[in-house]
Amino acid sequence: MQKLFVVLVVSSCALSCGHGTLTWPNSTRQKGTLATAGACVGMECYWFTQPTEIPGAPTLNEERLRTVNVKRSEGPLDYTRKNPWRAPGTAPVKGLGCGVAGGSAKHDNLTGGFTSGVGQGADGTELEAKEPVVWLKGSKAEVAWAISANHGGGYSYRLCPKTSQITEECFQSHVLRFANKNHHIVYGDVRNPRGAPVQMPEQLEIPMVLVTEGTHPSGSHWARNPIPNCRMFDAAECQNLSSGHRAVCTQEAGGDGMMQCPPGMTEFPEPLPGFSGEVPSWHSAISGYPGNHSLWVHQWSTTEFEDNMMSGGFPFSIMDLVEIPQDLPAGSYLLSWRWDSEQSAQVWQSCADVKLVDPEVESLTILP
Repeated sequence: MQKLFVVLVVSSCALSCGHGTLTWPNSTRQKGTLATAGACVGMECYWFTQPTEIPGAPTLNEERLRTVNVKRSEGPLDYTRKNPWRAPGTAPVKGLGCGVAGGSAKHDNLTGGFTSGVGQGADGTELEAKEPVVWLKGSKAEVAWAISANHGGGYSYRLCPKTSQITEECFQSHVLRFANKNHHIVYGDVRNPRGAPVQMPEQLEIPMVLVTEGTHPSGSHWARNPIPNCRMFDAAECQNLSSGHRAVCTQEAGGDGMMQCPPGMTEFPEPLPGFSGEVPSWHSAISGYPGNHSLWVHQWSTTEFEDNMMSGGFPFSIMDLVEIPQDLPAGSYLLSWRWDSEQSAQVWQSCADVKLVDPEVESLTILP
């Protein structure tokens, strides 16, 4: 079997790493891209909140809406019952709605440890603004995100006008509705060991599970993460461990380090063969690597072996269509993507600059 590589690098995950990022539109402030997908080459997947939990009782208990420990919805073995996805949108976040660097103001064994030119705990809204993507009011627009380390749960997209104070509450006032029934899979820049591009499938679609009941704000649109974790063993066995060991144990139960889950050992059925796991990887000895060490080589990896760095994460983005409301004022906005985890007490966020215009105004600008 030919190994696939990509010309990218990534830093290692912290103990509790359910990392992900917004990859489209291309005005993402955290610098996620469709080409890099889940590789997290510039720590774009390190903008999140940790720890956080829902303030009340779970509202998502139905198995088809769940992603982790799906057979349990009550009792002491229902260990995800306070994690964000169990009541989407209710878990409080740090920062103003675009995530904070490293997950909190303090770096410890359970936070991200941010080292990419921005201080630990920096607010994502403070990142440099990008040239906005233009969206027509009343139209449908493409948005996408990618998984670096899978912790289940689900996600939504929201807008906040820059004329308002940018806050999480502002974003929650403008949750966008999904316009698609299936997710479109967009592969990143996958290459073989010689650096040549690999032609990946372009027309892959997988079913969406839309969630509108039990969400906050009431009736808001959320989509279940369509990629299942493995169920290598019952992660309820991990819950009496100390926090750091519990996080590692839970990730191992989810299939951390496996290229994909063994047949029948997923939290819910795979949407396509091989679409499962925590952080897909395999063990391989790379000839020509300095010292000829045997290394963990992820599903896609850098060809820059002399730098002694590997990349990981899923090599594709999950693309959706969202409806752009006709009744919003034209102007400049921030788009916020929010991923509420179920396996862990984490919420992941990224933002992008967009501009809403009236269709008649946009048509005038393109007249000869």
